[in-house]
Parts: sequence; structure tokens; C-alpha cells
Amino acid sequence: MPRIWMTISTVICLLAVAGIHAQEGSLDADAAQPPLRVWLPAPLISDESGDAFQLLSEHTAAFSSSGNIEIEYRIKDVGKIGGIMSTIRAGKDVAPAALPDITLIRRRDFTPAQSQQYLQSMETLFSSSLINDLDGGLEFGQIPLEAGMEFYGLPYLYDVLLAVHSQPVQTAGYRLAFADVLANEAAFLFPAARANGLNQTFYLQYLSAGGMTPSKGVMNINEEALGIVLKFYEDLAHRGLVAPDVLTYQSPTAYQSEFVNRADRSQLAVFRASEYFAMTEQQDATLRAVQVPTASGGGQSIRDGWLWVLVTPDMNRQTLSARYLEWMMEPEFHADFARALYHLPTQPALLDDSLPAGADRQFFVDLLENATLPLPENEGGTAPRLMQEALIHVLHGDATAEQATRQVLSQLAER
Repeated sequence: MPRIWMTISTVICLLAVAGIHAQEGSLDADAAQPPLRVWLPAPLISDESGDAFQLLSEHTAAFSSSGNIEIEYRIKDVGKIGGIMSTIRAGKDVAPAALPDITLIRRRDFTPAQSQQYLQSMETLFSSSLINDLDGGLEFGQIPLEAGMEFYGLPYLYDVLLAVHSQPVQTAGYRLAFADVLANEAAFLFPAARANGLNQTFYLQYLSAGGMTPSKGVMNINEEALGIVLKFYEDLAHRGLVAPDVLTYQSPTAYQSEFVNRADRSQLAVFRASEYFAMTEQQDATLRAVQVPTASGGGQSIRDGWLWVLVTPDMNRQTLSARYLEWMMEPEFHADFARALYHLPTQPALLDDSLPAGADRQFFVDLLENATLPLPENEGGTAPRLMQEALIHVLHGDATAEQATRQVLSQLAER
């Protein structure tokens, strides 16, 4: 009998020891988990030598130390083959292990179709306090589903469309109407090129004139609004204040040097806030920002920017990613990081701390409050492409605004 109890006791001890080793093995496995893979867009951070990346590295080191989670950064292009979304699309089925856990993407690339197919929902990952800190910016990271809006992207950096002048433009405050541009004889520069749709400046001006955003992926054309905006460009072209060359400009980068070097003439150019902040820091010229000219001078803007999206389907990795992103939203760091990148933070309470010296806070508050989301490539059906073609005809002098408007409506009716 004593021998039996000794055997049972020995078995119990062995099981207990095995359990301890199993727990230790589990802890070792957690400690040895692969680094959290984070992709950064090259337009924001082009290399690891800049101030922004150094700021990020210091903040990341503190997170890694406190949470025992290693972060692995990789800088990737955007909007081309081998870029962030291109690689995610290509690698989802054939090489998922090569993809990031999370990445920053442009808002214009954040389409419902791509989000549902290649990204993961973030609906229940974050604390209520973080969601509250975004205030009204939650829609920036939502996509429409049959059951309603769902959270697929964490808004991180805003970039709004504005206009810049180097010679005083006579206008009331920061708001600028079409009539003001014409009265000042100001040359107008804007990125008018668009491969598959309507350029953002024209889209903004069309909405301001009474046009509507797409509904269920389709844009209906408001004849009056289209005619008003085309007439503005017809008047500019007739006075030699806009050249057909703008149709080749993919972004403000194409004309930034020309704009700065011709600071002695009356001119107005469309830029993003990030480009304006960088120019004011790097250029000697006195540059002033105003709102993009519209028919009434109503002050609307386009709010683009960057958001974090989740790529990994692994639930444990998603939890780690959420912890990392909460850390990235830490207020002091978020404000400093946004300022280093010449962007605006998505937490409204941080705006003051993120603006460069001399920037007018109320101007940017107004821009953000009166901003709409960008029109993604290939969104809106046929109408945006026809509207872009109408602008091309007007700028080349092949049609008047009235003729171009009628042609758009006629072509749309035939489809």
C-alpha cells in the first residue's frame, strides 16, 4: 500500500513539473514571437536619417522596452507596382507571411472594395477614450457595408487642400471667390491631371457650386454646378491666367519651383497643407494661405491624409497591433510627429501643438470643419471622367463652358 501511494505521489510531482515547464515554454514562446511588422510610406518618411524617423525610433524604443515587443519598420513606395497596396494585393494569397501586420496608407487608397478584400476590421480593437479623442474624425476611417458603417482604418494624419499666394490678393479674409481671382488677374496653377476620373480641385469646386458626392458609387451631374465651374476656367483661359499645361500636373510638386521663383507676379496655386508648411519653413518668400477659390467663396476643402490599417488576420497579432497604435496616438508624441511630417494630427485637441510657428490656428480649424473626403480614382462611375474631359476641352479652347456642359449631359444620357 505505501508503495502505491508513493507511485501516485511521484506521478503528481512529475505532472506538476511538466506543467511548470509547459508554462515556461509558453512564456519563452511569447518572448520570442516575431517582431511586429510595420510598413511606412515613402512620401511621409523617405529614409531613416531624418528627424521624423529618429523621433519615431525613440518613441518605439520606449514601447518595445515596456511591452517586450520588437517593432520592425520597412519604408515602401505608394501608388505604384511594388508599393504598399500593390504588394498587399499581390501577396495576400501567394505570400501572406511577407506582408506587414499594419501599415499607413493614403486615404484616397482606402476604398470599400480594397478594405473588405485585403484589410481587417478594427471595430472592437481600441479603447473608448481613443475613439472619443478622434472626435468627429471617425468617418475618415470608416467604410460603408450593408449593415452600416464599419471601422477599418485608424485616422492618423490629415492633409487639407488650400491655395497659396505670394503677392497680396484682394479678398475678404481667407475666403476666395472665382470673382476675386479674376479681379486680381492672378495666374492660377493647380494639379489638373487625373488618369481615371476628376481632379480634386475641380471636384471641390463642383461640390461648392451645388454638386453632390457620389451615392452608392455613382455620381449624378448637377448641370448648373458644372456650368459655373467650367465658366470660371473658360474666363481664366480667355485672360491667359491658366495654361493647358496644368493638365499635365499630377501634383503640386510639378509647379512648386515655378511658383516660388515667380514670386514677383500675382499668382495663386493649389497646394496641400503639408506642402505649404514645408515651403514656409524652407523658402525666403512671404507665402500666404487662403482657401481654394470657389464660386461663392464658401471655404470648402478636401481632407486627405493617412490612416493606419490592419493587414494581419491573426487575432493575437491584431491585439499587439492595437497596443502599438494606442501608443502611437499618445498625445505629446502624436503632435510632435505630425509637426515633423508637416501634417495635422487627427486628434483635434492637438492642433495647437502641431502647427508650425506663425500658422493661423482658426484658418486650419475652418478648413478641417468644411472639408469633404477626396474622390478616389475610378469612383463615381462615368460622370467624373466626362467632367474631366469637359475641363480639357475648355482649357484647350475646343469648347465653351456651355458647349462642354451640354456635351457631358448628352454623353451621359446615351449611356
